[in-house]
Amino acid sequence: MKIRDTIVKKAREGKMEIYQLETMQKCEITENTIVALGTFDGCHRGHASVLMNAFYESKRKGLKSVAYTFSAIPRGQDIKSLMTTEEKIKEIKKYGIDYIAIEDFDSVKGLTPKEFYEQILRGKLKAQGASCGFNYRFGKNASGNGQMLEEFFENDGGSVVISEKVPLENQALSSTILRKMVEEGDVEGVKNYMPPYSIFSKVEEGKKLGRQLGFPTINQQIPKTKAVPKRGVYIAECYIGEDTYPCVTNVGVRPTVETGASVNVESHIIGFSGDLYGSYIRVVFHKYLRGERAFGSVEELKAEIEKNAKQAKEYFK
Repeated sequence: MKIRDTIVKKAREGKMEIYQLETMQKCEITENTIVALGTFDGCHRGHASVLMNAFYESKRKGLKSVAYTFSAIPRGQDIKSLMTTEEKIKEIKKYGIDYIAIEDFDSVKGLTPKEFYEQILRGKLKAQGASCGFNYRFGKNASGNGQMLEEFFENDGGSVVISEKVPLENQALSSTILRKMVEEGDVEGVKNYMPPYSIFSKVEEGKKLGRQLGFPTINQQIPKTKAVPKRGVYIAECYIGEDTYPCVTNVGVRPTVETGASVNVESHIIGFSGDLYGSYIRVVFHKYLRGERAFGSVEELKAEIEKNAKQAKEYFK
């Protein structure tokens, strides 16, 4: 069972899962900590500030650092995420955080702010201080905020670092905004604020239509929990083992050659030949090229793919 499946299963059972990030071994926290608080979906620049503040505070005070987050976005299962749990863990590790604690939101949503502070932060996580964003909310009905958290910790001799908002076109940067940008195809703009949007999934056997056109492709599904980019053609990059390859990636249903198909991700990998069926491949989205459309003939489609492949090569120069 993949680590993400294990974490989500346990979290849904109401069990907090704590992992030592260096080894990814399950553990309990026995040392005092500084806790970074947030959903960390996308690990965008605002989240980076929260994580870095927790890291620096823990080093300054000689404590451990822990990121506390949830197995799913708290506002509902219908909201798609920018990152899977595994991807989020991978990004959080980059900030030098010692532990990650993952919990099901439903198991704590009924706690008052004071109960959350005492039972979760001080109790399970041994927190002596915390780091959070300017708009952080916690406790039943989101009734707690950063200022309340400061008061709780100060009464126990601790402290809280509250990160300022990161501006994005006259508003505060948020995962909600970045999710909308992905869904509108602005994957290039997203890269200014978070790691590039990507998918990591199994290569499935398709109908080999691309191969018949002279442009072999790999077919993948977008994880059910992830935001789906706007249908169309993208310049992307495939990670295969230790190597990366430019690729032309279509998100959609291949209207020229197939009808009634479900949405999938189909990538023509430039400069690679080989069988990837059954492999897990990461496709990183860099730029939206055009919308998905039906062409008048297979020859027109082939000419367009050749054009898009040339654009991809030029992009990575």
